[in-house]
Amino acid sequence: MTQTIIAITVAYLLGCFTTGYYLVRLLTGQDIRATASGNLGSRNVGRLLGTKGFILTFLGDAGKGLLAVWLARYLSPAPWLPCAALLAAVAGHIWPVQLGLHGGKGFATFAGGMILLKPLVLLAGLGLCAVAYPFLRGTTKTGLVALACSPLFVVAGQLRRGAPIMSPATALYCLLVVVVLYAHRTNIRKEFFNRGGCLG
Repeated sequence: MTQTIIAITVAYLLGCFTTGYYLVRLLTGQDIRATASGNLGSRNVGRLLGTKGFILTFLGDAGKGLLAVWLARYLSPAPWLPCAALLAAVAGHIWPVQLGLHGGKGFATFAGGMILLKPLVLLAGLGLCAVAYPFLRGTTKTGLVALACSPLFVVAGQLRRGAPIMSPATALYCLLVVVVLYAHRTNIRKEFFNRGGCLG
């Protein structure tokens, strides 16, 4: 139990280290939340700092997710804990306590964690993006569709291995996807329902 609490707490605190906010503060003294879309993600940082800012922010945010999953696996053999840790890291990125719960949208942190958590699902999502992009004509829309479909890839993997379709780890993964989609709700309204919103 102690190891579980440590893994989830550290994962949340890792998520709270919002790379874009501190990078922009360090280099310009500005608050990225007052720039363009107001989001802390790599795309908005790139608007202010250029390509290097975009890359550094994406790598920093992805690294948090990867580290959270690695730490959970190191601390405990519980099969559901890595997914719980990634959920905590994503929650920390979206709702960082030190920034008044106003953070980013969590996609890079999610993607970084998926490198260790479910690499085949990540690859399947990238493949779906490659197929769907010519039809959807937009990286944000394509990424959101792939994200929403990813639980189907998880279930397909369970069926292929003869494992139960639903498990604590699968339920946590579905919750993780819902949280990231919720953080992108303005993008979903803009891309699919034309109700406005701004990209991160």
